[in-house]
Amino acid sequence: MESLESILTDLQHKYTDSNVSIQPKSELKSGQSQKDLTNLDIEFKPAIANSSSLDRLLEDLHNGVTKAVEPEINVQPMTSTSSAIKNDLQQIEESQKAKDRQIYEQKSKEWLKMLDPLSGEGLWFEEFAKNYPSKLEAAIALMESK
Repeated sequence: MESLESILTDLQHKYTDSNVSIQPKSELKSGQSQKDLTNLDIEFKPAIANSSSLDRLLEDLHNGVTKAVEPEINVQPMTSTSSAIKNDLQQIEESQKAKDRQIYEQKSKEWLKMLDPLSGEGLWFEEFAKNYPSKLEAAIALMESK
């Protein structure tokens, strides 16, 4: 979001530029008269100290402009931005999981090479690995749990 100061500065440049003509966004309805405009309860709080810009605003109000000209702000829907961010985060998470998997696989291969199948740990691992499709998968699961 723009800060209040930058918005005020933009408005000041807009109303002090002599080449800029202000186009009203809405026209008066045919049934409205100038008297209706004078009865409006409008409080002016000049945010800009430039008297010529204030004079222009007042002149526009007297000439039938009922609404101040507002700068148009293009706002993109947050859903598309947030879904793009979610997709990016999901891709990063998947790539991190793949890297972690490679690290665990490498450590598991090294551990399996050093494992003595006749030791207590080796016998326990043989029993543990029966619940997995391969000894490597069992070793990976064991490394991930540590």
